[in-house]
Amino acid sequence: MSKNRESQNDTEQRCLDFVKNEMKEKDCFGLSKEHFTELKKWLNNSEPNSNNNNFPDFVFGSGFIEHFAVTSSLVDKKGAKQTRESYVFKKKSETNFLKHLDSSEEEILVSHSFGRNFEKHTHLNIVNSIKKSWIKHIESYDKNTSEFTHRIFLIEYTDIILQTAVSRRNEPTEVFDTYRISVDEHLLDWIYTYKEKIDYLILVNLLSPSIEVIRINHIPDLIKEIPEIGCAPVIGIESHKFMGFKIKEENI
Repeated sequence: MSKNRESQNDTEQRCLDFVKNEMKEKDCFGLSKEHFTELKKWLNNSEPNSNNNNFPDFVFGSGFIEHFAVTSSLVDKKGAKQTRESYVFKKKSETNFLKHLDSSEEEILVSHSFGRNFEKHTHLNIVNSIKKSWIKHIESYDKNTSEFTHRIFLIEYTDIILQTAVSRRNEPTEVFDTYRISVDEHLLDWIYTYKEKIDYLILVNLLSPSIEVIRINHIPDLIKEIPEIGCAPVIGIESHKFMGFKIKEENI
C-alpha cells in the first residue's frame, strides 16, 4: 500500500471514529430514536473496504459509508489554495528561522514567529466544493455493481475559518465556529434531489469540533424550519513559532 493511500485510510478512519464516539441525538435532523439507534449500529459495525482503492470506503451489512473532504478555500487545478499556501508558508518560515539561527551566537536561545493572513474563504466556495465532491462520488456509486440498502455520505469540512450565524425570532443570534449545512436551505434543496441514492449525510469538522447528521428524505420538513443565517470567514492569521539554540562543538 502506498504512503498516500495509507494516509488517506487513516484520515477516513479517524473521521468515522469521531462520529462513532461523539455523535449525539442533538446532532441529528429528521431521525427518530429508532433511526438514531439503527444508525449508531451501522457506524459501529462498519469496516474498511477490503479493496481500499474502490468505492466505497466502508461497508456494513448491506450498507456503505463513503468519506470525502471539502473546503471553504478557493479550489483550482492545483487543489485547495489554503492547503497549498499553508504548506509553502510553513516551509519558508522554517527556512528563514534556520538562517536566523545560523547567524546567531552559540548557546543563546533564538525565538522567531512568522504570520500571514488567512486565505479568502467563502460560503460559495464550500457549497461548490460539496457539490463537486458529491457529484464525483455519486458517479462512483452509479458505477458500482454491488447493491446497497443503506447509503451514507460522510463529509469532512477540513477548515476552521468559516463561521455560521443563526438568527431565530425572539432569540439571541447563535454563532457556530464552523459551517452548518443543516441551515443551508438552497444546498439542502439540491441534495434532496439525490434522495433515491443517498439516505444520510454526516458533516463533520474535527477541528471545531462539530457533527451534523441529516436524513435526506426529511429535508423538506427541515427546510420549513430554517431560520435566517449568515456565513462569514474568521478574521485572523496563520502563525508558526520556532525556538532553538546552537551548541558549541566541544559540547557535542
